Amino acid sequence: MRVTIEKMVYGGAGLARTEHGVVFVPRTAPGDVVEVELVERKADYATARVTALLEPSPDRQPPTCPNYDSVGCCHWQHIRYPRQIEIKEAILRETLQRTARVTWDAPISRISGPDLHYRLRASFHVHKRRLGFVEERSHRVVPISECSALSPELNAFIPKANEMLDASDMTDLHEVHAISGPPVLATFGRKRVGEGPARIDVKDWTFDLHPEAFFQTNRYLLADFLDAVLNNAAGTRRVLDLFCGSGFFAIPLAKVAGEVLGVESSRTALKQARLNAGLNKAGNASFFEGTVEETLKNSPDLRPDFIVMNPPRTGAGRDAAGLVAGLGAEQLIYVSCNPSTFAREVPVILARGYTLASMTLVDQFPNTYHIEMVAAFRKDA
Repeated sequence: MRVTIEKMVYGGAGLARTEHGVVFVPRTAPGDVVEVELVERKADYATARVTALLEPSPDRQPPTCPNYDSVGCCHWQHIRYPRQIEIKEAILRETLQRTARVTWDAPISRISGPDLHYRLRASFHVHKRRLGFVEERSHRVVPISECSALSPELNAFIPKANEMLDASDMTDLHEVHAISGPPVLATFGRKRVGEGPARIDVKDWTFDLHPEAFFQTNRYLLADFLDAVLNNAAGTRRVLDLFCGSGFFAIPLAKVAGEVLGVESSRTALKQARLNAGLNKAGNASFFEGTVEETLKNSPDLRPDFIVMNPPRTGAGRDAAGLVAGLGAEQLIYVSCNPSTFAREVPVILARGYTLASMTLVDQFPNTYHIEMVAAFRKDA
């Protein structure tokens, strides 16, 4: 079948409308005219793969990642980078409208940087004692020698790690986690490797990094990303940082607030947050272990005036979002890495007396369909 790609959708595929219904086609760009064959047909849509590129979109460019065809993790590297950001903004607006019934016509600020070698951390799968990534839409591990998204230090780490995997005690290893300050620190199961500590400076703060503790990925955007949250925080007294990870937002917020309380379920990340608070002399920042929902249910006396929540891609959940908004803070900053789960929870927040005041698109993962954003809600007077 011959189709014309109308637009890109969250998840990475291009959308084409045909007399047989909507067809989703990966590895396409808006304006492409392609010949496709159907791979799977559902009740209201079908998926297809490209068999021939008949008329390329002006948005196209040659992909440069050596793993583009074999692994597929750089979903959009065939699309010019400035155009990728425009597409992501359109997807964000459309997702808000479709899922949250919120029409956002105001500007969306953008934070972006170089689109190559931006990742300072990575999780590798191990297959036959070699590092690799899982092939898109499969469970097959594809060995890699380098990746265009990884920092130079992480790319240099790959052959060294492969040598280490030849050791007799690495037989049953399935994953390797690595992070670069530099230097690179990595965990091979329970074995930690590297000349530590690995630390990174962001503006006036120093953060100690752990391979298995969450930390923001894009090394080029850290300062601007931090500002997108801090710019809303002037004059705050009591801050609640939910899903606080290693303290990336909590510790700088401690400089402008009277007190910061962080909540995190990962013990490894919590240990890092406390370590980082000590490194930065943030004595007014305290960190507590637990899920957000259970912590809020068991803490009826919390009275923050500023809340930051940065949940994983699955979102906070409607119940947790309702508990957060029910605290009545003057400002609520939602940092999301999934517009679908964010939009699902927006009505819950708005129903508790908030207005969506501003949005910032943070292109944390160039050349992929992933969308990171900072949304600022303000309590209605």
